[in-house]
Amino acid sequence: MSFNPDEFIAGIRTAQTTVTVFQRADIAGELIAVEEDLALFLDDDGGEQDLAAGAEKAELLEKQERLQTELQGSAVEFTVQALDQERVDEIAQEARAACKDRADAAAKRAAGYAREECKRAEVTDAKEIKDAIKRATSNASNAIVTHEAGVHTLAAVIVGDTGQSVFTIEQMRQFVDKIGAPQVRKLQKAFYELSSNEPGDYLPKSSRPGRTDEA
Repeated sequence: MSFNPDEFIAGIRTAQTTVTVFQRADIAGELIAVEEDLALFLDDDGGEQDLAAGAEKAELLEKQERLQTELQGSAVEFTVQALDQERVDEIAQEARAACKDRADAAAKRAAGYAREECKRAEVTDAKEIKDAIKRATSNASNAIVTHEAGVHTLAAVIVGDTGQSVFTIEQMRQFVDKIGAPQVRKLQKAFYELSSNEPGDYLPKSSRPGRTDEA
């Protein structure tokens, strides 16, 4: 059978993966506190245990199980899809335009702080002061732009069954602010791995089609 380019193109599917996010991330903090309390109860290899201590430990274990159940119940699976580099670049430009005023304001504040710090440190060299201000303004504005690019990117790559975005930009800003940095990084990592890894990398070497180098 001859190769049909149209059929091949029609069969192409964008890489996707699922990421579990916990809506009740606050429960994780409660679980940490419970586990720290439980660590204070050292097992005595079956020896006699103070009744009050035993009851307290049992209560903590019950609380731990309840919290774990609540945390698991708040789990939501999101579908993350890959994007081509051209779309990633477009999103970065859109994000930069969206946060220009905020980035400029942050740079202006940073410049003021830098001048104050130089004055406090009795720095008088004009070039040194200029360099300090330049670093401060660049870091401040870049932080805003980087954050906004992350928001725009996640809004574009978290999709529903039809492949359409499920969050607006504003909703994603709220999502990122509330869900916590570790879970945001997990979503971002999934996207970057999808976009940078070649599908064949996930096959055993012996099963990969085509010629492979033995060296």
